[in-house]
Amino acid sequence: MNKNTSRHVISILLVVAISVGFIFFQFRNVKWNVVLDVLKNVNLGYIGIACLAMFLYWWLESVVLQRFGKLADPTLKLRTSFRITMIGQFFNSVTPFASGGQPAQLYLLTRRKIDIGLGSSVLLIKFIIYQAVIVGTFVFFLIFGFPLLGHTTFEIKYLILIGFVINLAVIVGLITVAKSERVASAIVHILLKPALLFVKKERRAGIRENADSKITSFHEESVRFSGNRRLIWECTLYTVVQLLFYLSIPYFVLLSMGVTDVGLMTVMTYHAFVMKLSSSIPTPGGSGGAEYSFTSFFGMVLSPEKLVMGLILWRLITYYSCTIFGAIAMIPFGRRKNRQLGGNR
Repeated sequence: MNKNTSRHVISILLVVAISVGFIFFQFRNVKWNVVLDVLKNVNLGYIGIACLAMFLYWWLESVVLQRFGKLADPTLKLRTSFRITMIGQFFNSVTPFASGGQPAQLYLLTRRKIDIGLGSSVLLIKFIIYQAVIVGTFVFFLIFGFPLLGHTTFEIKYLILIGFVINLAVIVGLITVAKSERVASAIVHILLKPALLFVKKERRAGIRENADSKITSFHEESVRFSGNRRLIWECTLYTVVQLLFYLSIPYFVLLSMGVTDVGLMTVMTYHAFVMKLSSSIPTPGGSGGAEYSFTSFFGMVLSPEKLVMGLILWRLITYYSCTIFGAIAMIPFGRRKNRQLGGNR
């Protein structure tokens, strides 16, 4: 097991430990025999629909990646885009603030001989659209679902507001980077300074020149992509549908447990708030924050026994599936690399 693999395994074990610890502490007085009865009576048909919604969430993200990616690589196929998407899901799951997905996807794009500046532009525009849709969707649910926050604590409302402000700031910052070559250049050179301390003096000028070249390419492609309004709106629509599939997942989890008196709009509103709250927690997969926020919102409409089972099923479908299938998606890349290395000997 190499160093990177060990680090990912530790991250996953940390998430599991936090989740299990939270469940046993939060539900220490729950009747576990009743929880088992809830599990035995779960409707697998609705669980299948929830899993399908998660798959469609991944698939639509891969469609958006392919639509932008084909501008950089016309040979990019949807199945390759889907694999890159799933690997991004894995690294999002094992890194704080889901920060590892895009660097991993950029690495995979550059392996397809896509220029790093061009690949960065593809992922940046895609990420801006995703963040903008999240903010827009959240504003919608905040307007129509704010009365549903009445029974939550002030701390939760405060954290939700912080998460919203962070997302909005991220969008403004990314758009600024995409539009302004000067800002992008300043950021890159600031980040380069400590790294260049470990590089020989004669190589530093070449590294700076190469960085400037990549920044120029990144800026030109970002401007070109953002000018393709038809593609922007098309991918925005895909992303809206993608997010709606994701937000609907707890609804089918509730139906699987026989909970039919909670409407789809209410469930999606709660899930939007859970998503916003957990995204501001600096742990892999938002662990701890995800369980706490899910319990806080859905605890208003579920009994303790159904709440703990709903939490476990929801976490399995929305988080652990990304980790498992993302890890599986990485296997063909490793095998292909090994075959290539073997062929070069």
